[in-house]
Amino acid sequence: MVVLASSICTRGGKPLLSRQFKDLSKDTITQLLANFPSLISSSNQHTTVENENVRYVYQPLEEFYIVLITNKQSNILQDIDTLHLFQLTIGNLLRNVDEREIFDKSFEILSSFDEIINNGYKENLTLQQVETFLEMDSHEEKIQEIIEKNKEMEAIEERKRKAKEIQRKELARKNLENQYGNSPMGMGGMGGMSMNQMPMNQMAGMNMSGQNINPEPEEPSYKQFTPRSGGLQLGKKPQTSNQSSQPLLSQSQPIFQNSQSHTPSGFNTKQSTPQPTVAKVQNNGILITINEKFNANLNRDGSILSSEIKGDLQLRINNSELSNCKILLKNEQSKAVQFKTHPNVDRNLFQEESVIGLKDKSKNFPNNDQSLGVLRWRCVGNKDDDSFIPILFTAWVNINDNIADITLEYELTSNFINNNVSNTEIKDIKILVPSNEVSLKDEDNLSLEMTDMGTLINIDSISIDDPQGSFEFQVNSFDEDSLFPMNVKFDINYEDFNDSDNCFGKIQILDVVNYDDESLPFDLHCNLSSENYQIS
Repeated sequence: MVVLASSICTRGGKPLLSRQFKDLSKDTITQLLANFPSLISSSNQHTTVENENVRYVYQPLEEFYIVLITNKQSNILQDIDTLHLFQLTIGNLLRNVDEREIFDKSFEILSSFDEIINNGYKENLTLQQVETFLEMDSHEEKIQEIIEKNKEMEAIEERKRKAKEIQRKELARKNLENQYGNSPMGMGGMGGMSMNQMPMNQMAGMNMSGQNINPEPEEPSYKQFTPRSGGLQLGKKPQTSNQSSQPLLSQSQPIFQNSQSHTPSGFNTKQSTPQPTVAKVQNNGILITINEKFNANLNRDGSILSSEIKGDLQLRINNSELSNCKILLKNEQSKAVQFKTHPNVDRNLFQEESVIGLKDKSKNFPNNDQSLGVLRWRCVGNKDDDSFIPILFTAWVNINDNIADITLEYELTSNFINNNVSNTEIKDIKILVPSNEVSLKDEDNLSLEMTDMGTLINIDSISIDDPQGSFEFQVNSFDEDSLFPMNVKFDINYEDFNDSDNCFGKIQILDVVNYDDESLPFDLHCNLSSENYQIS
């Protein structure tokens, strides 16, 4: 089999994308595709048509055609198999089949053509292999990125160390000026002080020229901050020389070390140490779990720089009699929410009727009591759009005498409050401050926990009945920027787990039915938590 070209064209033969695998000019391909619609109209075939020179193997793609142009001696069965792989690959790359989406994904589509066809001949590949090749995941590239990040962090550490050294020397110099005046420390510059007025311990250390022969190191003028006796200092570790100046590393997810028994789902996805195992939720036959992860970058002044939600719907079945099922959904069509179904799920059925069912009606869902992700969605908010975040933070910082007084204000968003008709609260809020010198001014509903990355401020819960609040704490710091970014972790707990209206992706489970449209019993769980939530 020799494939001369692969193309996506309109019903009228206008080419949108085309990749030539043999020496064919653009004008030749344009002419061949222009003649293609007239050949279809005069032929009784539904998959292939021919003219005197080439063969067209085609398949409709909604309002367009996927066309393979081959020579007339090629194997028609292999041509159809290649066309089917093209169709699956394009279908996975496109969210909506229209010209704009095709042009937006043109680079990925043409790259997939090159992976499937090499010099006119089909490679022996599966759909999963093509997707893997398109990802271009490189282990060496990841190692190089880690090395670059380490270099950047070392440079930041060195810069902050030098800044602290300069600050210390400047404070020591000002302390000397305040103690002896602006004149030198010689005998002629004592500001009128006589030898008899000088303390004996100072006179003993001076030679005849008035110079100090045994100078003692000057102490910095700033006070070393000591936390209040009333503040909670849980498990505080001994100070090291650079511990208080260690910044929160600019990684995508901070390392939280939680000593409590409850660990929220996805609490530390990048930590190398094993996490405590969470008890598996009991399954009474069919269990549907909706998970949503919040990502946000909030400015310390209360504005929103970016926000994102990543959600998925997991199906778990442990009864073979319930495995021939379909999930009836109700979802609000929005451009801000992008959906993607599992390859074995009928995408057209989901897009047209909001029903999750298998493509092959002769097969059933697995009934091995293992979770299967059947649907994913992604929501991206615009700048200063709070539609996809549950909580906002505003930081008020005031620094005096190297002591930073910080008031952190929090507020549940109106979208979160309006979506939750049940008694819903955000649980286990943990705010990581990049410093080990933190003292609380108000201990109600708050506690502290020391980690290698800084200090965790733990808030028990924030309820929609009391959606606003603030608390104050102090940090030993002379630079406001060294206090940020602060990373936030939280869980959203629903007392009524069967209320899927609370999910931000607007996925509502109406019913689960079999192929005869008879209702089946099922349970529903909703898990909402933060993934990378940052105050910068």
